[in-house]
Amino acid sequence: MFEIKSNRLRVEIAHPNEVPNKTTRFDRAGFITEIVLDGVHRFCASEPNNLSHPSSGGRGLCSEYLFDVSAEAKIGEPFPKFGVGLLKKFENAPYKFWERYEAEQYRICVEESKGSARFITEPRLCNGYAISQKKDILVKNNMLIMQITVKNEGEKPLNIREYCHNFLTINSMALGPDYKIRMDSIKDMGKEVLNGHIKGDGHGFTFAQYSPASKKITLEEMQIGSTKIFEWSMINEASGARVDVKDAIAICGMTMWCADHIVSVETFHKLELAPGQSNTWQRTWIFDNT
Repeated sequence: MFEIKSNRLRVEIAHPNEVPNKTTRFDRAGFITEIVLDGVHRFCASEPNNLSHPSSGGRGLCSEYLFDVSAEAKIGEPFPKFGVGLLKKFENAPYKFWERYEAEQYRICVEESKGSARFITEPRLCNGYAISQKKDILVKNNMLIMQITVKNEGEKPLNIREYCHNFLTINSMALGPDYKIRMDSIKDMGKEVLNGHIKGDGHGFTFAQYSPASKKITLEEMQIGSTKIFEWSMINEASGARVDVKDAIAICGMTMWCADHIVSVETFHKLELAPGQSNTWQRTWIFDNT
């Protein structure tokens, strides 16, 4: 584990293959486990165990590439899980993100400094597929910036969906009416209960009451609106803290799931890359007092 710091933020990052960064789901480059603002407010939570599937070991800010080509491998053969490595297929079934696969992990070079970190993931060809990745994470004042470049280093075209899991909370405070989720570009969600304890709040959401149960809302591209930068905010009025997020991506879908004290907003975008092509995108989190 190591830290990067600014005058206001302290960010903890787990090295590749260091607990909790040992899953066969999440990108092992830049697995952020804690964010502390002004030495007071904490924003990271762990994936709970009361979901519809076993916990896959997520925490804080951790990215994932959706690209399941396990059907192209036979039992006992490897298939690529970008961000993790080559996974050994053990059953005639699609990849299951909560399983623990035997993995030959990608080589990831880490460069650390006081206020930034760089992760270089080297390509490894498997069944014609390979990517390289450069991920830069830096802190400036109360901003956390993540910039990622991916290049198709393989022999076949790629059609990937990438997103960041935001296992976020504000000081572990339980969900309830004090939490407000703002998403100004989405359609008006009204003021009624939408699913379980999730309630519409105009262009955003709040929570009718506390609930430990996991519930989610999914919005497709047409419900989100046309925007080059998708912005959303999480505010807890009782804590006096907030986080504002700017995802500079061509968003194609959004899921928000919530349980107990956790809000996880997941914004998806597509990477369609021919061999040799690359793509760069950026996500920014701004932590502050309300």
